[in-house]
Amino acid sequence: MKNNDVIQVVYTTEEQTALETNLSAIEDFAAKNAPNLNAEDRQQYGSIHETNKLLVDKCKTLMEQNPQLIPAFVEKEEFQRDYDARKFIEDTLLRLDGIKRKLEDTKILLDYDNYQDAMAFYRSARYLANEQEEFAIPVYDELKQYFPGKKNGSSSDTETEK
Repeated sequence: MKNNDVIQVVYTTEEQTALETNLSAIEDFAAKNAPNLNAEDRQQYGSIHETNKLLVDKCKTLMEQNPQLIPAFVEKEEFQRDYDARKFIEDTLLRLDGIKRKLEDTKILLDYDNYQDAMAFYRSARYLANEQEEFAIPVYDELKQYFPGKKNGSSSDTETEK
């Protein structure tokens, strides 16, 4: 294994197709009942945050224990459907966040590997161009534009951009 090869990942065509199919199914599921809130709607409805979730949970329990206190305009069955759906969506979002994090971490390592290999290629082209190898000069000339501020792509080209 090369020093700069921190991850080795290969996705088969079948795996990619299966993931695409499943993501499409998730998108279709979400689109079925999901509204598209604009910025004003999001501001208006906001988020109830953790403290108020505790309040909702406590009221749910107390409604079950004290149905006589439920106002006539509050439909207990509708409250329960909303509660169950919210809990399902919240649990799903937590799972999706975990998946997203794993995919982002994988992408970070793949980007790192690609960048290290690209820099090795650049350094090789730079070296051979400096040795006046004709085939390397146009390649180096094309690549040195990614290192602005360096005169003629001198040997002080850095690897600070990632």
